[in-house]
Amino acid sequence: MLRQIVVSPRAAGPLGALAAGIDTLIRLVCAVILWLTFIAILAPTFANAVLRYTTDASLVWSVEIVQLTFPWFIMAGAVLAAQHGRHIGVAVFISQLRPAAARCLRVFVQCLILLACFAIITVYLGVGVFEGGMAFAAGDVIFTSLGVPQSMSYLALLLGYILLGLTAAVSVYRLLYDPRGREETSALIR
Repeated sequence: MLRQIVVSPRAAGPLGALAAGIDTLIRLVCAVILWLTFIAILAPTFANAVLRYTTDASLVWSVEIVQLTFPWFIMAGAVLAAQHGRHIGVAVFISQLRPAAARCLRVFVQCLILLACFAIITVYLGVGVFEGGMAFAAGDVIFTSLGVPQSMSYLALLLGYILLGLTAAVSVYRLLYDPRGREETSALIR
């Protein structure tokens, strides 16, 4: 079961092995982030509940650890969903199109996603007219109990959109070299 989640199906074309390798690496990174952040969110929350009911005390840092790790949890889940073709989509509309038109529409959508990821990464890094970027938006705010800058939670956005952009680029490659594309190829592995 875990192998089906982490290992990407083979891809066609001259760069098929590279595409599958990139997908597998992205899936592995996201799975590790999901498990680590799940534990980092669940364990202190559970311990805090036990402490409150048994000793009327609490872990002061437990709220901050959730605030720090939750963005990582969400972005890893979103990227993993995109990797498996389980992101939000209008399958009813696409299923009504001829295969060639559906593939063209999927390529167009993946190109839009790639462009959006590039725009978000550009703004995050503060490139060009977007001086300051996310470092400016996060400021010098530090989680009081943890002593960790709040920008560490914003870093999840950067990594998430880089991985979503790579996923979109590999999806375009898969669609161009394999008419079934990512969604159908992912369905084959289940």
